[in-house]
Amino acid sequence: MLPGEYEFGTGDKEVMEILAGDLKVLLPGDTEWKHIQGGDEFVVPANSKFRLQVAAVTDYCCSYIKE
Repeated sequence: MLPGEYEFGTGDKEVMEILAGDLKVLLPGDTEWKHIQGGDEFVVPANSKFRLQVAAVTDYCCSYIKE
């Protein structure tokens, strides 16, 4: 991802592994942004939206979990 602000939605549970980069994520139900860097990951619940503030070019891998 390039630097910028994004909003994504997911139908399935999603595990987002950050391989390199620097961003903040606002997960559903949270009121505070979480700082995430390369080597970190976060989980997004199914049928929800989340927001990202990407500070530097970021490489990631998304895995969708069918439950």
